[in-house]
Amino acid sequence: MTFKQLEAFYAAALASSFAAAATQLHLSQSSLSKRLGELEADLGEVLFDRTGHRSVLTSAGQALLPLARDMLQAARHARDTIGKNTGLQGVCRFGMGELAAVTWLPRFVARCRRDFPDLRLEPHVDVGQSLERQVEAGELDFAVVAGWSSRSAIASHTIAEVRYDWVGTDAQLGEIEVLTPESLKDMTVITMPQGAGSTRIFEAWMVDNKLAVSRQLICNNMGAIAGMVAAGVGIAFFPNAWLTPLREKHGLRAIVGEPPLRPLHYAFQSRREDIRPLVAAMRERVMLEVDFEAPHVLW
Repeated sequence: MTFKQLEAFYAAALASSFAAAATQLHLSQSSLSKRLGELEADLGEVLFDRTGHRSVLTSAGQALLPLARDMLQAARHARDTIGKNTGLQGVCRFGMGELAAVTWLPRFVARCRRDFPDLRLEPHVDVGQSLERQVEAGELDFAVVAGWSSRSAIASHTIAEVRYDWVGTDAQLGEIEVLTPESLKDMTVITMPQGAGSTRIFEAWMVDNKLAVSRQLICNNMGAIAGMVAAGVGIAFFPNAWLTPLREKHGLRAIVGEPPLRPLHYAFQSRREDIRPLVAAMRERVMLEVDFEAPHVLW
C-alpha cells in the first residue's frame, strides 16, 4: 500500500467518476485504474463495485475511506512539518459567478500567480447552481457561489455580502421615487437566468410580497442587461457598487425598493471531504482578495 494508491482511492471515492478523479490528480484514467487495482490486490478486497453505470464503494471501500483520509492527513502533516515546502503545483480548476469575474477575479488570479508560480489556474464562469454541481462532481476544486449549498457533500464558508438596488431610465420610472411591488406589476424586469444568485433573491422578493411578474426577460450577461435597461427594454437590479458607473455610463437612475431586496451572501464552496492543501490555500487567498465593490474591469 502506497501513498499514491491511497490518494487515488480517496479521489475516486469522492469524485463523480474515475475520469474526474484522474483529472483532479493530473493522471490518465488508465494510471488511476492501475493504482486502484494495485491497492485492491494488496488488500485482497474489491473497493469499488464497477458493474453499474457509476462505480460505487463496496462495504470494504466504505470502511477504508475514513482510514485513508486519516493516513493522507497524517502524511501531509509530516511533510508540512518536516519536509521541504515546494508550493502548490499542477492545475486548479475553480468557478465564479459573473459578478466576481468582472470585479475581483483578476486580482485574485494575479495573487495566486505570485504566490504559486507552478500552479496553473483555470477559472470557469457560470451561474451558481451549475458551479455547485461541478464542485460536487469533482470537476471543480472550489467555487465562489451566492448562498450556502444544500448539497450534503459540499461545505460552504461565507465570505462576503452584496446589496442590490433597482435601476431604470427616467422614461420607465417616471415619477416613481420608491419601487414597490404594486409599481412593478406593469414593468418588464430583466434578470439573470434561474439558478443565478441575484435571481434567487428576486424570486424570494416576489414570494415575500405575493407578487407575480407578468413580463420577465432573462439574459445571462450583466453587461447586456445594463445595455437593455439603458435602451428602455425594462428595469433591473444591480449591486450597489455598480449604481454610480451605471448612472455615468448609461444615464440610468437608481431607485430603492420597498421592501428592499434581501442581501446576497457569497460563500466559498468545496467538497466537504476534500483535504488537499490546495483547497485551504485557495480559500485563504479568496478571503484576502474578495471585493465585490471593486471597479468593473470593463468600465
